[in-house]
Amino acid sequence: MASLPGFGAPAPGFDEPLEMLYACHGRIQAQIATLEKMVPHLARAGCDKAAQEAARAVLRYFDSAGAQHHEDEEQDLFPLLRRYAGERGRADVLAALDELARDHRAMEGVYAIIRARLGAVAEARSPRLDIEQVAHFAWLYRRHIMREEALAFGFAAEVLSAAERAELGARMAARRGDLECRA
Repeated sequence: MASLPGFGAPAPGFDEPLEMLYACHGRIQAQIATLEKMVPHLARAGCDKAAQEAARAVLRYFDSAGAQHHEDEEQDLFPLLRRYAGERGRADVLAALDELARDHRAMEGVYAIIRARLGAVAEARSPRLDIEQVAHFAWLYRRHIMREEALAFGFAAEVLSAAERAELGARMAARRGDLECRA
């Protein structure tokens, strides 16, 4: 598909699952940046329309595509990588995959706290996000993305066959209920 003027390149599809996971990381980074900008905005402008819309967008992303992204990795990608890492004696990759899965739990825990506050902002009930929680969430995700891309995605690019990539993409599509890219 050709890109439209002013819109950049089209997002990768399920036929390119690793590229799609990379692209999702970019969208996660954008949502984190929005979340970080909300802290001073709320202090300055309160729960104005822009803050409410931003809160809804962050909630919508992390409640759907963000959660599906973790499932793509933990249910489909990581098990494949564990098999190959075991076969190749790559204890470093096995340890990294365990750590990345623990990161998911940590990020989900912090998000649960932030989520409640975002809901209050979206409903104009409270103009507050905890700057330390937002900073911690951002730090966790940025560190996780950097390690995941270097270790897990790099290893996946080395070991996964075209058929395995196709199956991974099909599972990702099925998780979303169709073949549209919603990540």
